[in-house]
Amino acid sequence: MIAILSLHDQVIGPANQEEKDAAKAWVEHQVCAEWRNGCLAVDGTNFRLFQKPSHYGETFFDRKSNYSLNSQITILPHNLKIVDYGLGHTGSTHDSS
Repeated sequence: MIAILSLHDQVIGPANQEEKDAAKAWVEHQVCAEWRNGCLAVDGTNFRLFQKPSHYGETFFDRKSNYSLNSQITILPHNLKIVDYGLGHTGSTHDSS
């Protein structure tokens, strides 16, 4: 997390029109023609935390016995540039009990 935040302004930002066009062309040729106007891909994942958070720490304990935080990352699929991200709920949010 520290690495992402320290480089945030240098590597994360909106795509310009040239990048969008390149992503659309890549998608049409590499993925499927039906998605030819698509230029972004979104994926969700958990980030493991180094240690148990001091506030409400148990809520970050997930089903895989890690302390984690949910995230959603939006990328350009042709070069994997991160254009946006969201950090959300604690790692245990969708675990059944």
